[in-house]
Amino acid sequence: MVKQNDEDWALPRRKPITKEVLDRAIRAEEDAAAREHQAQKAWFDRGHGAVMLKLTDGRVFGAEPKFIPSLSSASPEQLESLHASTDGVYLVLEELDLHITVDGLVTRIMEQSPLAIKRSGARLAGLTTSAAKAASSARNGRLGGRPVTAGKARRAAT
Repeated sequence: MVKQNDEDWALPRRKPITKEVLDRAIRAEEDAAAREHQAQKAWFDRGHGAVMLKLTDGRVFGAEPKFIPSLSSASPEQLESLHASTDGVYLVLEELDLHITVDGLVTRIMEQSPLAIKRSGARLAGLTTSAAKAASSARNGRLGGRPVTAGKARRAAT
């Protein structure tokens, strides 16, 4: 809908910012931060030459420093002092005055690893259940299991 004249239009009235409004905004921000990736532990694995992250949800990620632009020029000696901040939001390398967000780093690692994303999607798809899937599984079971593919049949014949 397009208004014909602007005379009836006025800026929306804004509510005053009160302590309650600020407290609600702070709680919302804290809740959002809790949903982000947070590091329980971070370290440099010298044997594999990788920066390692253990997240609070138990997942472990690793990447070579050359794949993390802000760490690509850091020496192994400098990387030895790498650690997670107390709140788990940052990887900290004080010698280089670096604070890398864990959420951004994990997102970057996942974006650069399409195979990992495909695997995780396939794993989740395999966890889904349905009546059709259960019926198909039961039919295959009565027939002796999964059908033999042409490639397996040829190998078995030789």
